[in-house]
Parts: sequence; structure tokens; C-alpha cells
Amino acid sequence: MLAHGHQVALHSWSHPPIEELKTDAEIDEDIIKNIQIVREQLGFESRYFRPPYGILGARTRQRLARLIKDPQIINWSVDIEDWLWVGSPTPEKQVEAFQRDVDKGGDLVVMHFLSKDTVMYTKDFIQIARNTGKRIMRVDQCMEDPAAPPLD
Repeated sequence: MLAHGHQVALHSWSHPPIEELKTDAEIDEDIIKNIQIVREQLGFESRYFRPPYGILGARTRQRLARLIKDPQIINWSVDIEDWLWVGSPTPEKQVEAFQRDVDKGGDLVVMHFLSKDTVMYTKDFIQIARNTGKRIMRVDQCMEDPAAPPLD
């Protein structure tokens, strides 16, 4: 993925609602495991983090600030609801959800690739975005991170 220009960010190790973990040590352990696996498997450290379920509070922010230099916390404004429609007889509802959120001004998409349907609809998502004048780019490019590769 990296060789093809994709950005890989942190998301947690076990996908808990982080703010519901009882102790700071539990939060740290989950984030550290995620950092370690990315380092071991991909050979780099990401400072970008998207909280599971989009839930973010002061504790998570504080823990990230202790564990990651200059953490960049990201969240989404477009949810294709693939988690809701996977395995259903109406997976095309993902496209409707995408269009709905884009029409509301959304621009950062959360996708899980839980099924081949989501992958199949990716071209539709891209076309809808382009039809509304949006550009497809990485999060670090959107945030104008000086370390991000230039936009084509």
C-alpha cells in the first residue's frame, strides 16, 4: 500500500471505545500495540490517529500526546455505513449514504472494506466526489503536512 502512495494511520490495536477503558495504562497499551505493529510490519511510525467509532475525549488526547510526537487526530464527515450494509441484500445503500453525507458538505470518508461490495462501489464514491468538485487526496495532504508528498 505504501509503495502505491497510500497513507497508513493509527487506529488502535483492538478497536475499543477508548474513552471507556478504565485506566490510562489500558489506553496506552492499546495505542502502543498499534504503534509497534505498524513499525514492525511497515517500518515507519505514523503520527496520524483516527479514534475507533469516532469517539474522542480528553483522556485519549492526553494519552496520544504522551505517546506520539505531534499527534494528528483525524475523524470523518462521510460514513458510507459499510458496517451496516455488509451482507445485506441492499449493499448499494453505501452509495446512497456516501451521496447523502457529501451533499451535507462532508469530505473525509470512513470505509472499512468489510466486503467486496464496498470495494466494488469505490469507483462510484470517487466519481460522486469528483462530480461535486472534490479532489481525492491523502489526509496528510489535506492537512497540508509539510512531510506529505506533493499533490499530483
